[in-house]
Amino acid sequence: MFARIILLVSLLYSLPFVNAVIDNGILGDPYVDCGDNFIEVRFDTRNIFRGTVFVEDHLADPECRSAPVENIDSSARNASLRIGFKGCGVERRRSFDPKGIFVVASIIVAFHPEFLTKIDRVYVVQCYYMEMEKIIEKEIQVKMPPPMLQTQQVPMPVCRYEVLDGSPEGPRVFYATIGQMVYHKWTCDTETENQFCMVVHSCTVDDGNGDRVELIDSKGCAKDKYLLQNLDYVSDLMVGKEAHVYKYADRQSMFFDCEITLTIKEPSQQYCDVPMCPDPPRRRRSVNETRLLSNVSNVTSEERKEITVELEKRFTINKDHIDSEDWFSSNFNIYQVNRSLIAPFAN
Repeated sequence: MFARIILLVSLLYSLPFVNAVIDNGILGDPYVDCGDNFIEVRFDTRNIFRGTVFVEDHLADPECRSAPVENIDSSARNASLRIGFKGCGVERRRSFDPKGIFVVASIIVAFHPEFLTKIDRVYVVQCYYMEMEKIIEKEIQVKMPPPMLQTQQVPMPVCRYEVLDGSPEGPRVFYATIGQMVYHKWTCDTETENQFCMVVHSCTVDDGNGDRVELIDSKGCAKDKYLLQNLDYVSDLMVGKEAHVYKYADRQSMFFDCEITLTIKEPSQQYCDVPMCPDPPRRRRSVNETRLLSNVSNVTSEERKEITVELEKRFTINKDHIDSEDWFSSNFNIYQVNRSLIAPFAN
């Protein structure tokens, strides 16, 4: 809300050259509307108004005078004028007691369309706009709605385990002989770069009948250097190691299991944390574990030739068997298990 004060000053103009007096005049007080960015003044007249209402010294400006008589109702007994704050010589006067702003304009009501006559009037119109601190306080207390939280789920990496011939760039191995050098390779493919880290751990090999040997412990460190050395972390999402092919001495097949843990990389983290492992010892094996041959160095050339004659003396890797869990339900710790069936040499 704002207060309005109207100061009306009436001035009399006399023109000695006009003999007749126009039969008209203003009835009562003018109506003043103090708007947000304008002042509007309306007058009621005794007879039909055929003159002009304009701002003093701004008659030539169409924005500062009323419309011509021919463009309005010729039978109207009133006159009006609306002017904006930014033109027509409108003054702004700051007041400190009371605190606010006066907007002032001088309005002339001329009953003759071309001349000023005896009955014409000049009104000094003032609109007072009070500064109210309560309005400012309410504006400060307005609370904006919180920003919308947009959640985007990052696609999980697709991990795979491969056995390659001799090196990381070698062809895939589907048939092998005892003692052949192969490269065990774990990789994870992702659509986003530099966001995930991986650790291969908890690797075991068993014959499918409960005889299990631990190759890599839960921390990602090798347990027996003659079976598998500590893994090499080539990049954030690639791990590998060379090893010789081995088998259980009296079993037709064996299973190789590993777990892959995926974690979110910190924004300021340049390199992923990898297991810090000592050199693995040669582990003392149980009676059951002694049936697992470590490498071909323990087999004579004649024996090697004998066991590699038939195609049935081979192992096969099921490279498509991968299980995964939802990462949100696991607090961003992802476990993907690679389980590869090795069908080794038949007796």
